[in-house]
Amino acid sequence: MTEMQVLECQESSENINADSEVMEAAGESSDDTDDTNSILKSISELDGRIDQMNQLFIQKIQHTAYEEKIVDQMHAELQKYKEDMYAQLVRPILLDIIEIRDSIRRISANYEVKPETDQCIPLKTFRDYTFDLQDVLEKNNITIYDSKEGDEFNSLKQRALKKVMTSAEELHGKIAESMSSGYDYMGKTISPEKVAVYIYRKPEITEGENING
Repeated sequence: MTEMQVLECQESSENINADSEVMEAAGESSDDTDDTNSILKSISELDGRIDQMNQLFIQKIQHTAYEEKIVDQMHAELQKYKEDMYAQLVRPILLDIIEIRDSIRRISANYEVKPETDQCIPLKTFRDYTFDLQDVLEKNNITIYDSKEGDEFNSLKQRALKKVMTSAEELHGKIAESMSSGYDYMGKTISPEKVAVYIYRKPEITEGENING
């Protein structure tokens, strides 16, 4: 082989090597581009998801605010309804009490113009007002009750304010006296009757008394 042929072979080999390097570089560049595109695509998808989450979050806030507004409106309407209902229930009672007050003022005015010796209001007139008030209470589902002497004591409907000692054992724990009325509303006690209750005390044996009778 001549020197010229050797040089041509070397040059051809170098060109092949150069082409190989260019192709390898091109391949690496192509891989880098694919990686970059993949990253950009992932970032884009992530941005889209974040936007969706932001939209959902905004919608949730708006929905919550709307619900709170509805709840506030319902609470205000319920409160007004309760106030109106309470006013309707109480109004008749208040009107009856007002009528009794006006009646007392009228009678007082009539007695005031009389001579001083005649200004004392009769007991019956004074007592009749308790019946007027009783009518008001009974019209509004209030039941008034009073015990009699010897009735059984009921701690749910009565309150013992006084003890009365007795030597009669059979009276122990029973009503001795009704000191003020009791009041039930719709079957439930709202103001218990004040009573005095008998308490049995064994008689003391005096000196010289026959124990056996």
